[in-house]
Amino acid sequence: MGYVRRRASSREVKIATIAENPRISSGQGGRDAALDATAAVVARVGFRDVTIEHVVRESGVSRATLYRWFGNREGLLLALLQHLAGPYLERSGQIALGLGPLEDRLEQVIAGGIESICNTPWIHKVAQEGLLHDDFSIFLAAHKSITGALVRSMLEGAAASGQWVPPDDLERLLEWLLHQMLVLGADDYAAFDDVRHRVAIYIMPVLALPGAAGGDMAERLDRIERKIDGLAGQA
Repeated sequence: MGYVRRRASSREVKIATIAENPRISSGQGGRDAALDATAAVVARVGFRDVTIEHVVRESGVSRATLYRWFGNREGLLLALLQHLAGPYLERSGQIALGLGPLEDRLEQVIAGGIESICNTPWIHKVAQEGLLHDDFSIFLAAHKSITGALVRSMLEGAAASGQWVPPDDLERLLEWLLHQMLVLGADDYAAFDDVRHRVAIYIMPVLALPGAAGGDMAERLDRIERKIDGLAGQA
């Protein structure tokens, strides 16, 4: 499959750091500051190796409070990805609800998600190095609540209006989309139009919107995945 470079590797680099971090206050501000502390930890030790104990030391928030807020390590990292997606969701939500052809709006939303991967250094590094199964599950959960949620909403609206015929397994399509976004997000681009061009070639035909390439979903997935595998092999 296009993106399954699931080899063990340390992920690092920076997202955002906290300028000064005394004991963090409670409430939403404290929760957000704990997520900023988590981002700083990921920058130092990598996504795969970050632990709750790292965040306790970085943030000054007790272990019990972190578990109460986030449940476990996976919940903390999921919350971090969702926290970082705020500006993207605001922009893309406006595009999703805007005017213009559905295919054009979907292409912008998906390309915007890939651009966010590229513009967040440690996520860009994760995309380049690949994910182990457990970490991919965290990214998949985040994807389903971020780009996947937007795409699902747009496609379901298109299906309800008769503009699109949904596949038998929409969940599989959304997971495939994350794989391809990570593959394309591993590259470097000079401009947003370059990202959109890749999306137009490697992703949009699979969605089979009006004017897209024909064939059933399985055939489209196989065809595009062969293109994606070739792209990844050139990296």
